[in-house]
Amino acid sequence: MAMSQSTALMGVVTTEPTSTSGLYDRVGYAALAQLGLIPYGAFRRALVELAATGAIESHTAPDGSTMWRRSAQAEPAGGI
Repeated sequence: MAMSQSTALMGVVTTEPTSTSGLYDRVGYAALAQLGLIPYGAFRRALVELAATGAIESHTAPDGSTMWRRSAQAEPAGGI
């Protein structure tokens, strides 16, 4: 059974802020290929779409990179 983009992304986004490129590395090339997210722009759009649901949130770091973390409402009981 194929994993959805949102499931794959939620599997790598934690409560600790992580850059877009850090998350890209966490997903890994094989999963990115399977999900159609190898183009960096497609990966970033998938994160933005997930953020629009409220499951994750983003902010801009001092160096200008986008940092992503799970929203408090998306955290499972006991945290990750």
